[in-house]
Amino acid sequence: MKKFKSLMLAALASAALAAPSFAEGHGNGIAAVTGQFQASMTYSSVSKDNDDTVTTQNTAPGVNTINFAGDNYDFFWEEDGGSSVKLKVHDTITSGDNSVSGYAEFASPFSGPTIGDVYIKGANKTFSLQVGKFGTSNAYSNGLGESRAKVSIGADDTVFGKYEENLDIPGFRGLQANITAGDVAVEVAVPWMNESAAGPLVLTSKTATNNRAVGDVLPTNITGVRPKITLGLGGVNVTALVYSLSFSTADAADDPNEKTSSGFQLMGNVQAGAAKLELGYTSQDLKDGTGDAITPNVMNGAVTVALGGGQNVGASFDMVNDGKEDDTTATRLAATYQTPFFVEAVTLSIGIGTATQKTNDDVNGVAGSASSAEAKWTYAF
Repeated sequence: MKKFKSLMLAALASAALAAPSFAEGHGNGIAAVTGQFQASMTYSSVSKDNDDTVTTQNTAPGVNTINFAGDNYDFFWEEDGGSSVKLKVHDTITSGDNSVSGYAEFASPFSGPTIGDVYIKGANKTFSLQVGKFGTSNAYSNGLGESRAKVSIGADDTVFGKYEENLDIPGFRGLQANITAGDVAVEVAVPWMNESAAGPLVLTSKTATNNRAVGDVLPTNITGVRPKITLGLGGVNVTALVYSLSFSTADAADDPNEKTSSGFQLMGNVQAGAAKLELGYTSQDLKDGTGDAITPNVMNGAVTVALGGGQNVGASFDMVNDGKEDDTTATRLAATYQTPFFVEAVTLSIGIGTATQKTNDDVNGVAGSASSAEAKWTYAF
């Protein structure tokens, strides 16, 4: 009897070793679940010149996410004042040092899905080439920057609401090549786009011709180039990014308003022990329609220091000029302290910020000052 039991146990053990594991047998199942819960308490005070002070305090959820990841997909949900659901499908085929990967992103997959980023990418150890629609490239960083005040109540009366620090080409579609050689990384992107809906990249009609009314949106071809180079020299990293766009109508009979868009960005950071110092400058040259060209620019910097035990402290600044004739300028300062909240999985961030905004001709009532404070708890899993 004992011999029979021993034989049965040996057979079961052998079968268990030969059977595929759960992960192997469910290769396209859920491999990982990640996300975060967030809650924040905020305070802001905005004092427009010649106007009453507006003070707002609130406790609210922050950015709450959950991501179900499999071998070939990510199902991502985010809530930040509005729900966003995305299904990201991806796969990679590898042969030696070469690989080809495909990616497609579907927004609102259960209620009238729309396609987002989609591209095919080929790569080896030093070179990659991708074609399709994918996120644009920039190097801006504001350090910890937890509470950044704005001299505004809405989105239309603030310099920062219109001229952010990132050099984005909205809805970028085209070709991008990347080369990495030691401490040097080079990226060259070529947009190859057509836009027909309202947006920052479409041309509008200057005259009433070709069955168009003045101001009508015209089908627009957008071409250009966006090179980027990053140098890593020990603890120093420098990134330079330039872009220039050219606009033309799809229909040669259309008579468009003039449009130009170009810009550059220079960002650098230095790692010195537990401290990281960042400094950058971004400038654009924009013209749309019959108005004057504008040249908004931003200078920004940040310092972050790791104190140990998961604690960090940082400060950042931004100086903006909207580049218009009346010359509206704004300056922001912010400071942040981060620490584990009883356990390492939860982080408490405390931030304060100030801002001032000035203009030579305050016809729109944009001049004034503001202050802000925020305490934010983030539980990541």
